[in-house]
Amino acid sequence: MEMVKQALLALVVVSSALARGARADQAVAPTVTNTAKLRVAVVPGLAVNLDAARVDALSQELADALELELEIDAVGGLEVRRQLPPDGIPADCIATPACVADVAKRVGASQLLFVVMVDTGSGGAIQVDTTWVEPGTGKSVSRPAIDLASLTDAHARFVAAATQLLPDAPVRPKPKLGGGPNGPIGTMTPAIPRHFTTPAKITAGISAVGFGVGIAMGLRARSKYRDCDAAPFECSEGERDAIRTTSLVADTGFVVGIGCAIATTILFVTSAKDSHLVVAPAAEGTGGAVTFLGRF
Repeated sequence: MEMVKQALLALVVVSSALARGARADQAVAPTVTNTAKLRVAVVPGLAVNLDAARVDALSQELADALELELEIDAVGGLEVRRQLPPDGIPADCIATPACVADVAKRVGASQLLFVVMVDTGSGGAIQVDTTWVEPGTGKSVSRPAIDLASLTDAHARFVAAATQLLPDAPVRPKPKLGGGPNGPIGTMTPAIPRHFTTPAKITAGISAVGFGVGIAMGLRARSKYRDCDAAPFECSEGERDAIRTTSLVADTGFVVGIGCAIATTILFVTSAKDSHLVVAPAAEGTGGAVTFLGRF
């Protein structure tokens, strides 16, 4: 009987220890979160009237546009072509699950965009047809064709079509002008009403001096002219020359006064400034820096 009790006691001790170990493992077991991004490969297929270099350039442009707009990892161009068989993929690869699985394994992607590019011959226009394939499920969907008038507008057209090519991929969030994790990234400058700037004050002062000289010299010339007119035989030639010189100085003063008055008016009218938005450079490690000015 004593041996049975000891056996039962040992069994209870071992069970308790195992239970405590299980609880400890549960307490310290880390929570695994799948944060890996979706990886998409742009796979070149049939190309009509286009050489391999242009096809690879457009495929890389498409991959870059997808990464710019969507939260994914996208590969294309030479990076994909190097992983494919030397003689390319069969024309019916999309319809062959084994071929699709082989391509996905070679490029290390969970989704594929097979592209068919055709140079239509009308001024360098190119039509790009895409087919989305998910090797894991065998699903495939043809996407709307993308028409390129020229190679220069390829980037803009691919960016605009990104969400149509991969509608289930998360869209990359765009930065908000109102603020960010490190504080506001944009400020509104205050509006400045019309005011007298320093140059306007200088021209206004010169204008006042000019008018003052003009009025003073004009009155003086008029007074001397009346004296000579009252006694013409007593007015010498030197006095007449002095009157003409005084009149010329008066006219010059009025011209300077009028000119500076016009300049003062222009400077005053153009001194106002509207409020505008200034976006400060992004903080280091948060993205590219940009400065944007906009009038409101």
